[in-house]
Amino acid sequence: MGATLNSPVPERTAPVLSVIVLCYRQDEYVGACLQSVVDQHLDVPFEIIVGDDNSPDNSLAVIESFRARYPDLIKVVAHDTNVGCAANFADTVAIAKGEFIANIDGDDVMLPGKLQRQLDFLKAHPECGLVVHRMRTVDQDTLEPVLYPLPKKKPATFDAAYLIRNGPYFFHSSEMYRARLRRRGPVDVGLKAVCDLAHLLQVVVGTQGCYLDEELGLYRVNRTGMTSMRIRNPERHRESMNDMIETCLIAANLGVESDAVNRGRARFYLTSAIFYLEHGREDSFEDCIEASRRSARIGMKQLVLYSMRRWPRVLCTVYTRAKQVAGRQRMNA
Repeated sequence: MGATLNSPVPERTAPVLSVIVLCYRQDEYVGACLQSVVDQHLDVPFEIIVGDDNSPDNSLAVIESFRARYPDLIKVVAHDTNVGCAANFADTVAIAKGEFIANIDGDDVMLPGKLQRQLDFLKAHPECGLVVHRMRTVDQDTLEPVLYPLPKKKPATFDAAYLIRNGPYFFHSSEMYRARLRRRGPVDVGLKAVCDLAHLLQVVVGTQGCYLDEELGLYRVNRTGMTSMRIRNPERHRESMNDMIETCLIAANLGVESDAVNRGRARFYLTSAIFYLEHGREDSFEDCIEASRRSARIGMKQLVLYSMRRWPRVLCTVYTRAKQVAGRQRMNA
């Protein structure tokens, strides 16, 4: 896929854990990310594989400076063209040699003890294929805590059906999983905007995921990142929505029960309907809310939006007001 691999001399001891670091345009942050991985204390050998997706800034230079300092520890997959997040991940994870794999994005940070804690957990719980954890959401520059909209419900265990029905309630940078589960099938590189959920489904199907309610990392809320761009840009959102609907097909092909897949599809369309309603895209709103209702019945919010779909301007005013009231109630709680 147009990537070059800059690798160190062959390892003296095969790694038990492979840490996958994905980077694109993160030269201000990737150094802190890599330092937090290098500083982890483990009782097993590990490797760090960094995939840079042809960053237009100095990200690769920062990464190479770390590789020069830690040549026996760090490998670099440097793409000579921008291939997208899924292909960058696919090329990088393909050379992982560990029995276990941990993911982190290039602008996030591991806290001390993170990797050993997750590794110990997976070794002690053979029924668990994936373990994730709570992360502190912080401002990208100041590292001061900031709010981030994650689901309130965080079950201790989950399966593929739960993920497609409800979505992840944790961050990509908190994942550690058994490599054999990832190697059961290829990464779907056709997903251009949102590939995290498809990856999780491919890993978790047929096994169990576990959530540690322990703060083991920092997630930078990046105002200029891909998520922020999609939030502000209706055209980019359409790309994301298409990827999520494609993910539902992936879930069905993996054998996830149809009820969970249909409810997941309804939820994705509902989220997009709300997005388009708030951005004044009336036709797109109506198309999405009708698609959501056709997919599955998933609650009062969907029912109200569907019932008022012919009056989107009135509905937008009412919905905005309801959100403001709900927000004040949460703040006063």
